[in-house]
Amino acid sequence: MRIWKRSPAGTNRDTVVVMLTIALHTPKGGSGKSTLARELAVAAGLAGLRVAMADLDPQGTTTGWFKRRQAVEPPLVRYDPVAPDATLEGAGLDWLVVDTPPGQPAFLSALLARAAVVLVPVRPTPDDLLAAAPIARSLTRCPAWAFVLSQVPPRSRLTASAIRQLAGLGRVAPCQLTFRADFPAAAIEGQAAVEFTGKAAQEGTALFEYTRTLLETA
Repeated sequence: MRIWKRSPAGTNRDTVVVMLTIALHTPKGGSGKSTLARELAVAAGLAGLRVAMADLDPQGTTTGWFKRRQAVEPPLVRYDPVAPDATLEGAGLDWLVVDTPPGQPAFLSALLARAAVVLVPVRPTPDDLLAAAPIARSLTRCPAWAFVLSQVPPRSRLTASAIRQLAGLGRVAPCQLTFRADFPAAAIEGQAAVEFTGKAAQEGTALFEYTRTLLETA
């Protein structure tokens, strides 16, 4: 997706600004996609980027969060991953953060093909780790993707083992979202933990910084 911006006076060419799509994807439900999506989008907005969110999950977790939110940013927009709206493409956005449903919906291949980065939240549980291998195989053609450990119990001995197992399948983000009260507490108020202070905010910010690094190296 490309957004044309008028070049400064005295130059002959307009510049092209690319709207980058960040997809939160895993077929498993309850792995933390919506939490990662709102933390990432709000953190990007706080960093000065123009960000919007799209909720493709019929459960509407991100939509419900947005309805509780008093701030107008980041906006929640309609997004068709198969045939994106030209209006959205020309809206002047830097990032579009997309929350996806569990399972394998028909539009998934088109969405992943358009995504600049795909983040795969994984809980450090046997069930989630067992599902990681087929997810990794399905993303071999994506330009940049990474596993992100989410809902990690504090001081859990499972974390190091999970990182080793995931590293054998693909890239693992050096940051994680720990199971902290600030994440659900923020969601209840239509906020993100990055709008608070504390360790949860630091983790959400680290996720944003890592995603930006992925985009720069893709």
